[in-house]
Amino acid sequence: MTGPSFPDHLLTLAEWAELPEYEQFHVEVCDGVLSASPRPGYLHQHVAFGLVAQLADQLPKELAVLGDVEVLLTETPLTVRCPDGIVVDRALVDDDPDRATAADVRLVVEVMTEGTVRTDRVTKFSEYAEARIPVYWMIDLVEPATLGVFVLDDGWYRYDGEYTGKVTLQAAGHRVSVDLDALTAVRPPQRSAPVDGAGRAPG
Repeated sequence: MTGPSFPDHLLTLAEWAELPEYEQFHVEVCDGVLSASPRPGYLHQHVAFGLVAQLADQLPKELAVLGDVEVLLTETPLTVRCPDGIVVDRALVDDDPDRATAADVRLVVEVMTEGTVRTDRVTKFSEYAEARIPVYWMIDLVEPATLGVFVLDDGWYRYDGEYTGKVTLQAAGHRVSVDLDALTAVRPPQRSAPVDGAGRAPG
């Protein structure tokens, strides 16, 4: 398995755009330095995609929610993050750019895993605040799953509450319901039907 090749200099946006895709790695760049980590696990992906679906069903047609897309926070030094979810104007989707900019993002969401807690709570927290993204949601999957809300206030994020279960929140100026229990529920395995000696299910 071949991983990303780390350059001996700070990356530019043009160089970042030329990097190949690495299916086994989650790749971002922070202050010009390439950052690679293993792809998130199934529970993380289930929660992230489920949240995108929940918001998409409730937001007006003028808005769009996207998952795992590039967001250009700063070009010099280059910082590009790939949040688990963002809310943007639908016009941006119609324009179909290579990546969103921080100015495009109305809400950013990160789903924390064991290896990303410090990055999400500290590094990305400050990056998103400095990029002036209005609202930051952090979902912690440690049971019971919680959703922390942080709202930009005078250039920094103000803690606006932590929630469990099913809650109603503001997303880009619109009331939405988020069902954390549904997002994190694990469906029990299906019991296999008994079989006879010939390997056939009884009729």
